[in-house]
Amino acid sequence: MYLRIFSGFAALLALLFIGCQSSIKERFADVPPKTHEFAASTERVYAAAQDAFRRHDFKIVWKTMGRIQAASAINHSLAMGDSRQLIAEFRFREGSPGQTEVEMWLTQDVTGEGTGSSYRKPLPESDFFALYFSTLQQFLDNDGGELSPRKK
Repeated sequence: MYLRIFSGFAALLALLFIGCQSSIKERFADVPPKTHEFAASTERVYAAAQDAFRRHDFKIVWKTMGRIQAASAINHSLAMGDSRQLIAEFRFREGSPGQTEVEMWLTQDVTGEGTGSSYRKPLPESDFFALYFSTLQQFLDNDGGELSPRKK
């Protein structure tokens, strides 16, 4: 009798572990960043990037010259029974002369209301990348990046 209970419990654990293993691999997989090059100095892109995050209601969590981490507001979903937040990590590096290359990673933090469990999953594809890069370009154009058409 104990053997039957133990084998049933072991089978249940094995099924649970197999399901978790695939999601763990997915969550920690290396996701390449989205890159974009801007015709402005690193300092100008760094300043404009912070303004662009604020425009999208992100809070700057951490910054140093060359890196920014920002977080969106926490969105609560009654229908899904969870809370979600986007985390953006940004790195800058000088590209060709007068150019700055930007790398951006997005992850989503999800916390289940009922279970209290939480996880972070990388977002390799999101509409936010294009939206953010275009907003950043608008800030550079409005402020007149070093190589903008108005300064040539």
